[in-house]
Amino acid sequence: MDARRLKNFLSVIEVGSIARAAEILHVAQPALSVQMRQLEDLAGCQLLARSSRGVVPTAIGLEFGRRARETLKMLEGLRGIGQEQAAMPSGRVVIGTAASAATMIAVPLLNQIRERYPAITLELLEPPGADIGAMLLRGRIDVAVLLGDYSAAGMQLVQVLQEDLFVVGLPGASGDVDLERMDGARLIMPARPNSLRTLFDRACANRGVVPQVVTEVSSPYTMVHLMRAGLGATILPLSMLGGSRPQELPVGRLVNPTLTRPITVATAVDAPQSPQLLATKNLLLATLVQQADSGHWEGVRPWPASGLGALAA
Repeated sequence: MDARRLKNFLSVIEVGSIARAAEILHVAQPALSVQMRQLEDLAGCQLLARSSRGVVPTAIGLEFGRRARETLKMLEGLRGIGQEQAAMPSGRVVIGTAASAATMIAVPLLNQIRERYPAITLELLEPPGADIGAMLLRGRIDVAVLLGDYSAAGMQLVQVLQEDLFVVGLPGASGDVDLERMDGARLIMPARPNSLRTLFDRACANRGVVPQVVTEVSSPYTMVHLMRAGLGATILPLSMLGGSRPQELPVGRLVNPTLTRPITVATAVDAPQSPQLLATKNLLLATLVQQADSGHWEGVRPWPASGLGALAA
């Protein structure tokens, strides 16, 4: 019992003739007669009273026709539900990101979601960076902002930005600071495993630079507190300090080599691409690019050839 047969049945009872309905529907009359018989077989009773003057619905046929109209309206509503959801997506979307990136994107992203997709509820999680990829693959989060290099296994990755590392709190540091100046420098660094720490340690090993790591700290706020106390300097992106240079501490861009970390948006390959997820992901990409272009996020710029500039328009 499909929608086409139901529509044809309603046409038959509307015009009162199988032959006339066949002409209107551009269906062969024998084929339409067979369809009516099949409906009667499925219903288990006679739906049409036939005579030389045409057909009229039986009492049960009238009720069958009423319910057929209700069914077709319901099917039409189901057919349009995907278009409605795409136009105005709704539901919960969970974004996982490191605290430093959340600081830079939370306000503009939430404002955009509220303005454009008020039926979407956004949840922001800030787990340790090393856990975000695993949480994405387990389905605990829907979309992730990944900082540093990540394996693409099971993930769909879009590299959006690259972020420079800075030397903060080193006396006399300003402008550009060569990596060689870190040889013997007292540093306060993130504890391993940490993508930023791995990037810095690898560069130091390649250049034969041996800094003195006096302590390992996970919180950038504690790092700043220790630097203000004169206990050491650190290497970090400025997003970890809210996107701008602290006025009371010397800051210089690390160069020779310039160290950058990629900022990537990721979704799980096997996760359903719901309308609310796609809408949120696109706004997230646009927000990251807008923040880079606005100058509010020092040391970050679009990933080369990312092709995402149009999203910020």
